[in-house]
Amino acid sequence: MIPPMTPLLTIHLLPTSVVSARLAGTVAVMIDVLRASTTVTHALAAGCESIRPCRDVEQARELATRSSPCQDNPTPLLAGERGGTRIDGFDLDNSPSGYTPTTVGGRTIIFTTTNGTSALENCRPADMVLVAAFCNIRAVADTLVQRGQPVHLVCAGTDGEITAEDCLCAGAIGLELQNRGGFDTHSHDATRFAISHYQRVAQDSGQLLAELRNSHGGRNLRKLGFDDDIALAARHDTVDLVPAFDTHSSTIRALA
Repeated sequence: MIPPMTPLLTIHLLPTSVVSARLAGTVAVMIDVLRASTTVTHALAAGCESIRPCRDVEQARELATRSSPCQDNPTPLLAGERGGTRIDGFDLDNSPSGYTPTTVGGRTIIFTTTNGTSALENCRPADMVLVAAFCNIRAVADTLVQRGQPVHLVCAGTDGEITAEDCLCAGAIGLELQNRGGFDTHSHDATRFAISHYQRVAQDSGQLLAELRNSHGGRNLRKLGFDDDIALAARHDTVDLVPAFDTHSSTIRALA
């Protein structure tokens, strides 16, 4: 029996299933394992000051030209991808391994990707917006438990289609919350499906990586030669940090 006031966990397999009016009073978590969520988390762990996500390339370029560099605030880095590859004239692509302390430490990043930054916008009406990947599952779960609010896990998908890696990550977070108790993880069909699917895959240590490599997003990255990014994105709980999206300033920073 689920207590009547137990907060509900809802998993959205695509951002298009999110109903904005239902996000009020909740925490929304954007998941784009390959690769925006993984890259954002690694960038902040490497000492990046903040990240300004943009829906499109033109907005990112315009924001960069409006920035006034100074000694304490150097020119922002332009970062992101379209079709999986670095945008012409940008400083960085969307490969998490490229976001090192030497490259991004103390810097502001203006960031745009094909799927993740757009999915983030769908989460805006929530009370709090977080970013999750396999690399920070426990840290995200800690924050969700502390908040005690209903949770929406929003999978970014790939080119408008459901993709396995995001669903598996959502299932992993759902299982973590289910094991800790305090959330209703049974009343929503997609939530039960994602948790059950992750449980099956997690029984074999090599199957998760195989699932990521063979997913829609994974196949795209393999064609482009980014196999190492897939392996990095599959690693669990390597970062004890939660990126939080401030909807007022449209900026992502590490949650204090």
